[in-house]
Formats: sequence, C-alpha cells, structure tokens
Amino acid sequence: MTRALLLLPLLVCACGRDDAPAPAAASSVATPASSAKVGYDLRRLRPRDGETLAAMYDRMAAQARAEGKQVAVLFSADWCEPCRKLELELGNQHPADDIGHIRIFELKEEDWQAATRMDEFAALRKRWYEPTGSYPVFIVLDAHGGKLEEMKEAIDRLGAAGLDPTVAMWFRDLRPSGVSAAQGTPS
Repeated sequence: MTRALLLLPLLVCACGRDDAPAPAAASSVATPASSAKVGYDLRRLRPRDGETLAAMYDRMAAQARAEGKQVAVLFSADWCEPCRKLELELGNQHPADDIGHIRIFELKEEDWQAATRMDEFAALRKRWYEPTGSYPVFIVLDAHGGKLEEMKEAIDRLGAAGLDPTVAMWFRDLRPSGVSAAQGTPS
C-alpha cells in the first residue's frame, strides 16, 4: 500500500493590505517507508523581561546554527486565516530528511502587542521583509542570517520547476546537498 500524506500547500500573504494570489490546492506526496518522520522544529519567541527581541533572536539563531540547523523566521497573527492554516501544517510530521535541518522561529503579533513591544517586532521583521500589514511572512535564512528565500518566492520557484509548493518540499529543496537533515552532518 502506498503511504501518502496530504500536504497543505505553502500559503501566500493573503491577510493584510498586500495583494496575493490564492493558495494552490492541496496535493498528496508519497514518502519513502524507510524515512523516519519528525515534526517541524518550531520555537515561539515571546517577550521576556530584561531581553530585547533582537538579542533573544540573535542568541537563539546562533544556538540553532551551532547545532547544525538552518534558520527560518515566521511572522504571523492569530486573526490571519492563512496563518492559522499554516499553523496546522506546522503541526504535521514529515520525513526527517525533508524538514529536520531547519529550525523555525515563530513570532506572533499578539504576543508583542500585548507586551507593548511592537516596535521590536516590526524592527526584526524589517531585517528581511520591508512591507507591513501582511501575514504570514515566512523566510528561510542563509548561513549568515540573510534572507535566502521568502515563502512567496518559493511558491513561484517550485511551481515553475513542476514541484508541489508545500512547506516540506520547500525545506527539502533548500537542504544543502550532501547533508543529512536529521543530524546536520555530511551523509
């Protein structure tokens, strides 16, 4: 019996002021029976007394890189429907070789708004993405912390290559060649 997972396609920024195309329909992708499944490595950054968001992010991103992980940042909001759909996908499991090499740092607007620290939230977001008022903003970073690819760019690139634009496919496609995603070491 072929084992298949129904993957939620990558979502585009449909909330807020930015114009964006509607998300593509879900598709099924077969997974090899020999690949161990893991959940997304997701860490939510919440306000802490005595530590700025920039300092917290820089500390945690450096730790992730020291552990051999590639870093992604996700800016979302509870009121955003595409964000809620993306959150459902991030609760799924996929083969470790597809998603195990990336650690996602999620920042929810409401956490920072409630702490009256939206200026920190906005400043961190502007490191990689200038427009405001749209969610979700999901960006994979390079080894130096610069923007490698934003989710909307990934949708276009994967679609043009004839690949299903799913989060797991995006992460798998960005995995450095010759590196085992589960251990972050050459395979």
